[in-house]
Amino acid sequence: MPAKLSFYQAPWFRISAIVAIILAALVAPLVVTHYILTFLLQLFMMVALAQSWNLISGMTGYVSFGHTAFFGIGAYTGALILTAGLPITTCFPAATLPWFLAIVYGFTILCGMAISLLIALPLGLLTLRLQGPYFAIAMLGVNELGRMVATLWVDLTAGGDGIPVDPAVLPELPVAYYTMFLLGVIATALVAWIHHSRLGLELRTIREDEGAAEMIGINTVRNKIVAFVLSAAIPGAVGTVYVMYTSFIDPYSAFTPILNLQMIVIVLLGGAGTVWGPVLGAAIIMGSREFMWAEFPAAHLALLGILMIIVVFYMPKGILGLVSRRRTVRVDHDSDNHVSAEERTP
Repeated sequence: MPAKLSFYQAPWFRISAIVAIILAALVAPLVVTHYILTFLLQLFMMVALAQSWNLISGMTGYVSFGHTAFFGIGAYTGALILTAGLPITTCFPAATLPWFLAIVYGFTILCGMAISLLIALPLGLLTLRLQGPYFAIAMLGVNELGRMVATLWVDLTAGGDGIPVDPAVLPELPVAYYTMFLLGVIATALVAWIHHSRLGLELRTIREDEGAAEMIGINTVRNKIVAFVLSAAIPGAVGTVYVMYTSFIDPYSAFTPILNLQMIVIVLLGGAGTVWGPVLGAAIIMGSREFMWAEFPAAHLALLGILMIIVVFYMPKGILGLVSRRRTVRVDHDSDNHVSAEERTP
């Protein structure tokens, strides 16, 4: 006898919850303060970044310590394009632009994505030949290489001084917020689509046993490259919008390893390889970080370390994995009780 679904497991409840969250996010700029809107922008930024890390590391098991590199590439691409001066943005302040000229910022975001994709393709061909800690260390090296290039190529990046962007050519906060929210939705939808597709099944097979996946005919090289390239496009776009929000980028903020650590903790806490794990993890981590910054400003990084230790030792499959396991145990227990009752029936 199938177990009865609780109300929060019912499809109607999940759909209603998603619609409610989207509607709340859409009206947020109209009702919340500047501080809360900034926090929500950062929240959706981490949702998108965590989903990108989840796509390659959560689904394939190839742990990346250098995914921030693509964020930095997108950030510098956006800063260079905006400071070079697009024809429209140099003539009019962003606040006075008609709505249809938002394509200017869309072009900048697409450039950040495109350059990240172009770099990710040959990089994936090289690094995905490695496995386990070797791939992780290689990606960490890639991130450090990006930071060194941004620091030493002074003629292009201004080195350690960074690149300031004139706020007059940047969108206002609500526009940046809606754009980051859209990227978070797109990243989550992409992960959901892949998770329920043949590609997602093959990626999870690679994660469990890559050798066995090759033996049953799965093209592991192609699938890993596809996942890697798609996962690089998301932080490329996010980095571009980040510059539109902060109006400044430098080597440290573009290639900081702390950002990669946040992605890892968010995904592991929520549930690696799941669709909603990064969303749940981002809400918990960003909310906790905001509280720690307000109450204990010097200890917010310690929170990430403590949470990672707890997750690794006590919740290796994250919160959603723990919930799923308890649900399975409860269903099995109910089934056993049902069978026992039938056996006792004369």
